[in-house]
Amino acid sequence: MSRDADPPPHPDHLRPSDSGGIAFEGRHLSDPAFAQDTGESDPGLVAALAALTRTGTTDDVRDAMARLAHARVLVPIVATPSAAAAARHGVAPAEGEEFDDSAEMATVTLTAPDGRRAFPVFTGVGAVAAWDPQARPTPKLMPEVARTAIEEGCDTLLVDLGSPHAAVLRLSHLWALAQERPWQPAHEDPVVRLGVAEAAQGIDGLLRARVEDGAAVHGSGALRLVLVLRPGLDQQTIESVVTLVGERLAADPEVRIRIDDLAVVLHSGDSADPETLEG
Repeated sequence: MSRDADPPPHPDHLRPSDSGGIAFEGRHLSDPAFAQDTGESDPGLVAALAALTRTGTTDDVRDAMARLAHARVLVPIVATPSAAAAARHGVAPAEGEEFDDSAEMATVTLTAPDGRRAFPVFTGVGAVAAWDPQARPTPKLMPEVARTAIEEGCDTLLVDLGSPHAAVLRLSHLWALAQERPWQPAHEDPVVRLGVAEAAQGIDGLLRARVEDGAAVHGSGALRLVLVLRPGLDQQTIESVVTLVGERLAADPEVRIRIDDLAVVLHSGDSADPETLEG
């Protein structure tokens, strides 16, 4: 992933401390709500993230999400080039404009080559400094951060980016944190199960639909959607059934935010060997 144009790269006149000019060593967080917070990472949270990164089992995800739901995290704030910095790079001010030697501050979002946007957060000031010594660590509670990430158009949270326990939280995790509800894997989520049941109703040729954990076959976070079809359907009808179910699920925003990946598996009513379509 690369940093978005907003914010731009740091001005070269900033010192290798945080963007407020205060060294990280011994630093306390200035927000009154976190007056007793030294800015250190929670060892229990770091251990949970390490387990999530190492194995990624559903239990590990549950543990990490339960800890993150109430965690204080740090949002990195970086300096954007001021007008004075622009002048030093040969950019003239507009008519009537004066150069300001101060620097504006902005949060960071990262953009992947495919256009997906991610929001980086950190568990402690040391993790922020290791990632970017010029970033100012701003303490926030995770639900607020998740909501901010969604407002910024992000579908991923990156926790302690660059560390050995760096964790990637996907859409279902992000929305669970933002909505302050317990995270559930999609195949266990009653909202998803009801959404699939409703999406499968009244479709000619579709006998039944069920959801399963698709992680073992289709990768972490995948929902396996099994559609059992009436035997003898032609290819066009089969494609129509799959498309209609997919469109109905996509049209339900509450279902959509709870599914990270979807693998559609087709069964004939009298066949034990499925055909798999990745979606």
